[in-house]
Amino acid sequence: MSTELKDTGFSSSYKAKTKRIVNSDGSYNVIRKGASIKWRDAYKYLTEKSWLNFFGILFLFYVILNLLFTILYWCIGFEHIEGINPEKGSSFMQAYYFSVQTFTTVGYGVMSPSGWPAQMVSSIEAFVGFLSFSLATGLLYGRFSKPNSKLKFSSQAIISPYRGGKSLQFKLVNTRDNVLLDVKVKMILVQDHKTKGGQITKRYYQLPLEISELNLLPLTWTVVHPIDESSPLFEKSKEDILSSSIEVLVLVSGFDEVFSQTVNARRSYDNSEILWGRKFKPIFSPNDNGDIVIDVKNINAMEKVKLDG
Repeated sequence: MSTELKDTGFSSSYKAKTKRIVNSDGSYNVIRKGASIKWRDAYKYLTEKSWLNFFGILFLFYVILNLLFTILYWCIGFEHIEGINPEKGSSFMQAYYFSVQTFTTVGYGVMSPSGWPAQMVSSIEAFVGFLSFSLATGLLYGRFSKPNSKLKFSSQAIISPYRGGKSLQFKLVNTRDNVLLDVKVKMILVQDHKTKGGQITKRYYQLPLEISELNLLPLTWTVVHPIDESSPLFEKSKEDILSSSIEVLVLVSGFDEVFSQTVNARRSYDNSEILWGRKFKPIFSPNDNGDIVIDVKNINAMEKVKLDG
């Protein structure tokens, strides 16, 4: 029997129709206003950005800091940096190059500070450079050590034949070579209901699954919700399901043996991402050596099947 959930972490009453709760990439459609931004949030931001953006931000930070210290040297006077020769090019660029040497503590010995103002600035810059590289190293370690799942979901959920009736299914696969242990999955159906006062009320139902837990996940997993008398989708026609305002939330958790921590993944399927009368094709088979080969790129491979109702 499907259980109606009263507390899912999302409100149940809204003044108007809202977007889907969870996007297909697992992110939430929630915008926080008035929340305070702290420096600790920068760590979360930088560990969640893509590698390209991460290194781009670090490089931009590196360039800007050196530019600021070069301006300080300019305010003091470039004549306080021994080794700058106007005949060899722009004094500003030479001072910038000196700043880079001081910031990274490389020091090729061509240029050096002269006088206490320049020596004081270079000492501070060396200290800032030391701290900056320490923070960058910590961020790199945080990104590598942060446990995250590489579960790939099928881009559509399907309504498929099941034991003389129908079922709601989706497929997932672990794209990493490691094996997830104690994998658990939940499916929650979200339905919009309009009240007499014009408000939108969301109702949440936990959908019973054929199998909700696996001891390990070395291959693919087709998660099946039988549409029987206990399902809120029972006796719903194709038009009822595909035209109604519904969303299927998927929550997956498992123990990663590499990180020795629990990892989580999520996504959702709205009515536009549910296909009627489909069946998933197998995406793994043994090779000539007897090894099982999984083609994760074909996770969305499916075929049409006849489905009554």
